[in-house]
Amino acid sequence: MIDIVRSTVSHNGLLEKGDSVIVALSGGADSVTLLHILLALKDEFSLTVYAAHLNHNLRGEESYRDENFVTELCRDWGVELFKKSENVSKRAKELGISDELCGRNLRYEFFAELSEKLCAKVATAHTLSDCEETMLYNISRGTSLHGLCSIPAKRGNIIRPLIDLNRKDIEEYISAHGLDYVEDSTNAMEEICKRNKIRHSVLPPLKEINEGFDENFRRLRRQLISVDRYMQKQGEAVIKAAKVNFGLDAEILLRCDEAVLRETLYLYAKSFGVSVEEVHIELMEKILGTGGAVNLTDGYSALCSQGVFRIVKTENQEEFIPRPLTAGLSVEYSGKRYSFKEIKYIENINKKLADSALDRDKISSEVILRTRREGDTFSPRGRNITKPLRKLQSELRIPSELRSKSLVIAEGSKVLWAEYIGTSFYGAVDKNTKSAICIEIGEDEEYA
Repeated sequence: MIDIVRSTVSHNGLLEKGDSVIVALSGGADSVTLLHILLALKDEFSLTVYAAHLNHNLRGEESYRDENFVTELCRDWGVELFKKSENVSKRAKELGISDELCGRNLRYEFFAELSEKLCAKVATAHTLSDCEETMLYNISRGTSLHGLCSIPAKRGNIIRPLIDLNRKDIEEYISAHGLDYVEDSTNAMEEICKRNKIRHSVLPPLKEINEGFDENFRRLRRQLISVDRYMQKQGEAVIKAAKVNFGLDAEILLRCDEAVLRETLYLYAKSFGVSVEEVHIELMEKILGTGGAVNLTDGYSALCSQGVFRIVKTENQEEFIPRPLTAGLSVEYSGKRYSFKEIKYIENINKKLADSALDRDKISSEVILRTRREGDTFSPRGRNITKPLRKLQSELRIPSELRSKSLVIAEGSKVLWAEYIGTSFYGAVDKNTKSAICIEIGEDEEYA
């Protein structure tokens, strides 16, 4: 059994020499097995092994029984244990979510705190049987290739060394080593959790049809994960190739194979922290050819106009309070930080400096930092013309939702600098400039 775990660890890069690992210890058979195996591998990998237990206070005396059990187990095995108690039912009602989801969120918050404190990975006791239940559950509610892969062996600093062992393997390991564990009485109650129904009423008939179900599932899952990883690489390559100002080139996206396109859209949305489902991907596909906008989740929308596909936040626009431009000024607005620093002794005026610096001698006391106003004009350097700022923004294909909220530095209606455009003729540095104010903008994650 330990050899299977070694193979899982090696294949998925779960452990390195000298790692610290926190075992999520509920006291059940799976987590007790996980702790026992990691202690058996402790010297081989030079591990520091901890344990963590969250008391959900959902099962009365049984919850305290579990906490006492893991306390005694860790004392007997010489493992440092971190414990925490939460009133999950109360918190769930306050948040308007299920006890199950609330408990999961609180567990992972607890693990994340410990992980940061101890500079350690978190090992959970998910098994192949959990993967089977998850895949079937995902199929029942609608899923994609990612969902079919079920539970990953590794996600960030969370590792799952038992992911290739099934429930029968765990039972045999427990018996062979004479290990004690506690049983969660709710695991047998189908009405408590949909996964319980799959475990007790769906999987057994499938295994009656073919006793090799677990092994067949293991092979299928590995194939699905391989395909998923390949598709992810393809999608990442498309995003890189299609990258343009403010988004992705819609024409490049439309030339993709359908499967690659759908993966690309999924990954691009994910890069903004947006969780999209199949229906959202279909809607995004549609606007690539027709243009338009669709609502996604998490306060975001997808838009396609002027050949550029982009994802933007849709919450109410933050109001910017105008202020005089001064050296040393630093402001936060619309998720970005704008800093204005004085520089002197300019020897070389490169493009970056020309676009982001203002000659200080051209900045009067009436120059202010603000958003665009009706009547604003902009005179591009070296072109001997003056245009309405609104028209110039349109010509440069600056996304419509950015035009009114982007910042400008202006004297009256005369714009000296405009975000996404640069410095105008009236603010430009030249060979006679003695000092300048340089504009620095923190990374714009929304359009990165």
